[in-house]
Amino acid sequence: MKLLTVLAMAALALPTRSVAASAVTSVKLQVREGRPVVDGVMVNGHGPYRFMVDTGATLNTIDPKLAQSIGIMATFHTQLTSSTGVTPASGSEGLEVRLGPVTAGDQVFLFTGMEAVQKLSSDIQGVLGQVFLSQFDYLLDVRAGRMEFGAEELDGKGVRVPFQTVQGRPVIATSLGPLVLDSGAHAMVRFGIEATQATAELVTMSGTTRVGMVYSTLAIDGRTLWRGDAVAVPHAAEAGTGGLLPVSLFRTVYVSNSEHYIVLH
Repeated sequence: MKLLTVLAMAALALPTRSVAASAVTSVKLQVREGRPVVDGVMVNGHGPYRFMVDTGATLNTIDPKLAQSIGIMATFHTQLTSSTGVTPASGSEGLEVRLGPVTAGDQVFLFTGMEAVQKLSSDIQGVLGQVFLSQFDYLLDVRAGRMEFGAEELDGKGVRVPFQTVQGRPVIATSLGPLVLDSGAHAMVRFGIEATQATAELVTMSGTTRVGMVYSTLAIDGRTLWRGDAVAVPHAAEAGTGGLLPVSLFRTVYVSNSEHYIVLH
């Protein structure tokens, strides 16, 4: 039985943040089963730690044992929603995150959900979500293994599309409906679709559910970019989105938060 992991996100509004960033700069990127992972993350001056980069997560996540060891205490309690249900969660606000030369203040971290992340790799200590990522323009270069921060002149390759923000995450219009750009997703996921192939398990922060597979064709801005089997979740899991679009389908993904567009190549 194939095990698929998709991270859920918290239904919280993103706080006001102050950000300090340099010009274009890059950090080394590892790709583990299609998910980008970076080293060198500092939290409130502690670290360096290894975190996964998850464009489909609203907030950051940190291993609760690590948080306790560096003196990060819970300052709020909330509910996590996902395709499998709702689960209680706690977290902390007002933290600072630094990755290489880029820094973001007033960061929010959850202490829940690391079990799903550590199924991928036990040495991952947290997740960088949109509360951090949305402060920068950045390139995820899956093939070259780098993440580059800062505005960048592109060479005209790829498909450039605008994005909307739904629960703090980038959502783009596609032939399969509005999809969340999700670097934490292992595979293409479609909500409200009945499966045509064998079932599997979908694992999220709030539990597991039985899903199936359905052959799909993805087109964006009139260009066919992918064909293959997508995970079919039979119920409409999230309002305003029709599924999850994994970054691993592309060589590079450039996100311009300053001008609100994405380039997929």
